[in-house]
Order: sequence, then structure tokens, then C-alpha cells
Amino acid sequence: GGIAVFMIRYAMLRKYDVGGLCNGILAGLVSITAACANVESFSAFFIGLIGAFVYQGASMLLQKFKVDDPVDAVPVHGACGMWGVLAAGLFDWGAGMDHYHGWNGWDCMKNE
Repeated sequence: GGIAVFMIRYAMLRKYDVGGLCNGILAGLVSITAACANVESFSAFFIGLIGAFVYQGASMLLQKFKVDDPVDAVPVHGACGMWGVLAAGLFDWGAGMDHYHGWNGWDCMKNE
């Protein structure tokens, strides 16, 4: 997440933004927190990467509406948290798209 935001902001502003790098790292971590026990590593990478774009979009939206959030807490925790909850359901493929599982052995399709 951090490197993605760093590259996005460099492409847009032609400046290096270390604050964006740090918030991008947090955005990726917040995005994967809800699904960390139920998704594969490859899915976790993409959840964090998409979280970087969600963070950047939410940050730009707050600036456009002139909302004062100097540390970008709402984009990091609010927007990426909502994305993380959605990603937990979207990326938990289990044994296929019709099978869902949990880390503690819970299985909603045990008898099939």
C-alpha cells in the first residue's frame, strides 16, 4: 500500500511524499485486518494494493470538499476499514467461490 501511494502521489504531484508513504502503509494494513485469517497471501496483497487506491481517492475527496483532516485519519481508518470489511467477503474463496471458511475450523458447508 505504501509504495503504491508513494508512486501515485509522485505521478500526480512530481514530489516525494513521505507522509503519503506512511499513510499508504497504514491503509494497506487496515484494509487487510478484517480478512487476515481467511484469505490467501496473493489475495492479501491485492486487498492492500486496492486499499492504497481507496485511501488516495478518499484523501482527494476530503480535500475537494475542504474537510480538515490534517493526518488523513478518515481515509486511512474509515474508507480503508470499509473496504477491508467488503474485501473479507469478496476474497474469502475457501475451496471455491461457493465455499466459505474461518480460521478456527468453522465451515458453513460441513455436511456437503
